[in-house]
Amino acid sequence: MSGQASLVISKSLVAINSASSVFARLVNFVVLLWVYQFLLRHLSAEEFAVLPLVNSLMVFGPLFFSFFIGGIARYMVDAYAKGDVEGMRRVTSSLFPVLAGVSCILLPLGVLFAANIEKVFNVSPGMLGDARLMFSLLLFSFTYQTVIVPFTSAYAVSLRYYEKNLLDVIRDLVRAALTVGMLLILGPSVIWVVIAAVIAESLTNTIMLFRSFRIVPELGFEWRLFSWPLAREMTRFGFWTTLDRLGAIMHTHAATLILNLTSTAADVTAYYVGATFFRQIESTIKLAAMPLLPIVTAMNAVADNARLGAAVLRGGRYALWAALILAVPLAIYADIFVRLYMGPGYETAAWILIMFMVTFPFSQPTILLASTAMAKKAVREFFLPAFMFQCLGFVLMLILAYVFELGAVGVTMALMLVTIVSQLSFFWQLCLRLTQRSFKDFASNTLVRGMVPAAIGALAWAAMRITFPPESWGTLITQGIIGASIYLLVLFGQCLDMDERKDMQSLLGRIRS
Repeated sequence: MSGQASLVISKSLVAINSASSVFARLVNFVVLLWVYQFLLRHLSAEEFAVLPLVNSLMVFGPLFFSFFIGGIARYMVDAYAKGDVEGMRRVTSSLFPVLAGVSCILLPLGVLFAANIEKVFNVSPGMLGDARLMFSLLLFSFTYQTVIVPFTSAYAVSLRYYEKNLLDVIRDLVRAALTVGMLLILGPSVIWVVIAAVIAESLTNTIMLFRSFRIVPELGFEWRLFSWPLAREMTRFGFWTTLDRLGAIMHTHAATLILNLTSTAADVTAYYVGATFFRQIESTIKLAAMPLLPIVTAMNAVADNARLGAAVLRGGRYALWAALILAVPLAIYADIFVRLYMGPGYETAAWILIMFMVTFPFSQPTILLASTAMAKKAVREFFLPAFMFQCLGFVLMLILAYVFELGAVGVTMALMLVTIVSQLSFFWQLCLRLTQRSFKDFASNTLVRGMVPAAIGALAWAAMRITFPPESWGTLITQGIIGASIYLLVLFGQCLDMDERKDMQSLLGRIRS
């Protein structure tokens, strides 16, 4: 690597990375849809509720380790963009010993917790053994994945997300095959979901480890390059990203734990399924935006503020387009969708789904705010207020669940209100300040053009639902496709700017040729 910036900013590469990210997530989502429906039709609510509980508990593992690894991508990309080979190896050599030491402490504590899980949470006696095994397996898998993180960052620094996403697709296909096979051959049980996930995840992480050393050989480990000051600096940086992860946990997963202690298994299941659709849409969009983090970091490194601001506004517009084409019909057809998907007894899931979908018009315009804050080292300005808002949401969830006994609907209402208030009162303004853009630019380039297709599409979906209420999957899917077609016609016909139209014409030209 030369001393010049080695990070090449290419629209086509970013598009390929984002598209492959979305495809990988869609494969995973389709598998989840089938698996959850299969389990819901064959298991009681008490049996199924173990899966949400274990998954919600496991999100505290990433929270713990993000304290140490939260800043690695930012520091690796910065060194790579500057051509600092030794700096890259210093990052990996400083972080790996810390992660290995922390893992040796975390594992026995996690196993001890698994052995006594019934003393903290409500677990059906017949599911206690499965719950312990599921938690232990996920713990070992996650620890392995975290320890090798310093050596698998090659995909981020070299912008080879498309290759990582290909591995993710293969992982999801393997997991799907294992899950379906075990469910059909060995019988319906939530434990097969976890076993299949652990096997597929471990194989993928091992392949990624070996491939990373081929892509970026500079990722090696040398004791002489260990730097405690650098490890401490990355830890301080990671402290703020840890707050962000803690906020994300309180945003959705903490609700599952609260409901486990205060409500019924049916309420836990209804919330978990409704929240799953929200998390899948949100995580898909964030995954598609992930390739832009190195781009934003590189733009900031060379002080290209004009392009950085334009990229952030454009990213918010794209996120709105991607989210609302799913969120709007899910909100309009929520009760019909839940009845067809989950069956009777889960009517509250429709209200949960609607409230989650309502948050997207407020949260997606600032999809790149966290990346911008990290690129500009303004992590405290973003992550501390984010954490405070999430704490407010957590308190509100407790009040609505414990005091008013509103159950799943109450905790979801708390999340919706905090999301809307925090975005309107703080995060939109912070985004404009960091990108040095005016609200007029934000409104015209992101909000209006991002929401016009959704407004027209909503009218079409609502009219079809009122006129011909769907009674089957076929009718529901048909109306969904018709509305989505109108949505896309408005988007491509009225909402693209000049550069986007040129890119679209160029793409169509290549397809025809």
